[in-house]
Amino acid sequence: MGRLTWRAARQRKTAESGQTLLEFAMMLPFMMLLLLGIAEIGRAAFITITVTNAATAGAEYGSQNAATASDTTGMQTAAVYDADNGTTTGILTLANTVATSGCACDTGSGTSCNQSFLSCSSSTIASCTGQVVECVQVTTHADFSSLFHYPGLPQTFQANGKAVQRVRR
Repeated sequence: MGRLTWRAARQRKTAESGQTLLEFAMMLPFMMLLLLGIAEIGRAAFITITVTNAATAGAEYGSQNAATASDTTGMQTAAVYDADNGTTTGILTLANTVATSGCACDTGSGTSCNQSFLSCSSSTIASCTGQVVECVQVTTHADFSSLFHYPGLPQTFQANGKAVQRVRR
C-alpha cells in the first residue's frame, strides 16, 4: 500500500520535465537579450575607459617639461598609441585627438589648470601678479557602433576623454 506502480512513477516524471523544458524555452529569449545587453554595456565601458586613459597619456607626455608642452603632435601621438597599443589603426586617430597648451596666473587663490587658461604670450606672463602656471590639455573622442541595432537607441555612440595637467618645472 502507498507504493506507485512503475508506470505511474514514470508518467509523472515525464510530465514534469516537459514543463521545465517549456519554461526554459519561454525564458531563453529574455536571457539572451539580457546577455547581449550586458556585453554591449561592457564594450561601451571598455571603449570609454580606453579613450579617457589615452587623453591622460597624452597629457602626461605634454606635462614632462616646457619643450614637450609645446609639442602638440607628440601629445596627440602619445594618446593614439596608448589607446591602440602602439598602432595607428584602432579606436583613435590624430584627427579626433586635440592637444593644447597654455598658461594660467596663480595669485594664491587656488587657480589651477582645470580653469580656463590662455596662450603663454609675453603679455599674459607680464600681466600676472602671481606665479605663472603652464598647463596642457588633451581631449579625445571615438565613435563606436553597437553590435546589434536596438529599437529606440542610436546605432553609433561617442566616447569622450579629457585630461588637464600642469607642466613640471
